Amino acid sequence: MTGLYVHIPFCAKKCHYCNFVVTTANTSVNHAAFLGALEKQMIFAGDFFQTSELDTLYLGGGTPSVMSKEETIILFDLIKRHFRIKNGAEITCEINPESLDLEKAENYRRMGANRISLGAQSFRDETLKRLNRPHAAKDIANSFQLLRKVGFDNISLDLILSLPGETLDDVKNSLNRLLELGPDHVSLYELTIEPKTVFGSLSKKGKWAFPDEDLQVEMLLLGRSTLKKAGFRHYELLNYAKPGFESRHNRIYWDNQEYLGLGPGAFSYIKGQRFMFAASYLDYLQKIEKGDWSNSEEETLDAEKKEVESFLLALRTYEGADTGRFHSLMERMEENIQNLEAKELLASTGGRIRLTNRGQLFAETVFAELSSLTGR
Repeated sequence: MTGLYVHIPFCAKKCHYCNFVVTTANTSVNHAAFLGALEKQMIFAGDFFQTSELDTLYLGGGTPSVMSKEETIILFDLIKRHFRIKNGAEITCEINPESLDLEKAENYRRMGANRISLGAQSFRDETLKRLNRPHAAKDIANSFQLLRKVGFDNISLDLILSLPGETLDDVKNSLNRLLELGPDHVSLYELTIEPKTVFGSLSKKGKWAFPDEDLQVEMLLLGRSTLKKAGFRHYELLNYAKPGFESRHNRIYWDNQEYLGLGPGAFSYIKGQRFMFAASYLDYLQKIEKGDWSNSEEETLDAEKKEVESFLLALRTYEGADTGRFHSLMERMEENIQNLEAKELLASTGGRIRLTNRGQLFAETVFAELSSLTGR
């Protein structure tokens, strides 16, 4: 196990696109109950899994930054008590702009955090309200500058494209304002409409206009070209980094390495098994209170499934997949790979196979075709 992900489920508000495991029961009493349950899960994980030193730690959510300074100190103390963290490990905290102040920012530094992921999503106030985000555009700039002030030199910003009511000019404006801040890393997501969300319901009823497919492609191409011109390397489908600022934690996922996930809704991947302990916040608390350590979801990957998954994950990256390593698998996929190459979605050069620029736009179609061949 090389990476640890801790899911903090609390949010001030639930975003209209969100289908993550979160709760808006954001009180100090609930924070204390969660931290108590989390320590019990850490003890169980330490007894059950042979844990090595951590290369990366990622605090995600939810909104980890809604927790107070004192609660965050407790959280870090628990992690350091039950896990060994390598010197020089990447330690990332997700932060929402409106929930950060100077005291919290300084505390993250003292606790050892060395990378921040700041959830901007858009720089247009009207859009942020439509998303039910609790911050305004000015909060993004204020929190970013605060993080720089206390010494953070590795800051990532999230931006979502294909948002309801947004135009190409709106996206251009958000990208320009993002670049004015000078982040070291950018995650550029396309909005996904999930069924059990406010957006899912509104989309089904036809109440809001979402960008059509052609406009979505234009937005994605604009984002890609703007960031590349600004010196960012497009090192994974959704991620761009200045040289040396690639996410080491996310690299664990793309390289199909082992990781442990703690907290509600968090997945782990250890010894060929992918599993999630609890699917909701309440289920998480109740199971731990009862001492029920059965998993809500689990899947054991045989050698073929693991190989297919590793191949598809490698295709997400700039480097692509090593054709020597995946030679046998690619032989079984030969006809379909040739078909995808003929459509200019895949290209093989220098002992590696990669998504083309066009293939990156239709990556899910490529992955679906390749994974269907093996019954994944």
